[in-house]
Amino acid sequence: MAGIIESLLDTLGEQTNRYEELLGLSKEKRDVIIANDIENLQKINHLENILISQNQKLEKKRQAIVADMAIVLNQKEKDLTLPKLIELMQDQPNERTALESARNRIKSIMDELREMNQLNGQLIQNALEFVEFESNLLKSASGNAPVYFPGSDNDYYEESQIDFRN
Repeated sequence: MAGIIESLLDTLGEQTNRYEELLGLSKEKRDVIIANDIENLQKINHLENILISQNQKLEKKRQAIVADMAIVLNQKEKDLTLPKLIELMQDQPNERTALESARNRIKSIMDELREMNQLNGQLIQNALEFVEFESNLLKSASGNAPVYFPGSDNDYYEESQIDFRN
């Protein structure tokens, strides 16, 4: 059983490293979005896709290890979550501590990654609204086209009375 636990811990460690790399890229992405650097944004997205692909392979490996553990522990594979496994390791304090540590580290990174992704999503949304706003301003400069004011209490269109041609 110790060998299987070690394999699981190794795989979780590798997954955690990939999540940490993704977190670093997400932080870098925030700066790139703010700087409106499309070229570097594309590079970061490419690197993220590579890390996600690597993590998907590691997830399959982890699932296979959990399937083996379920057989050894006489548990249903779908019920053998990390918290459940930690609970089952009461008589093996070293393995239990290592699993708890791995779980806490992954959870912490995933929480931070989730927050960073939400922030980046909001930054992208704001950038898109700004581009739409500028586009509407340009349209209105050529005539009395409706102008969209994003982010106001009630987003609305208004006929422009401003003559930008002078």
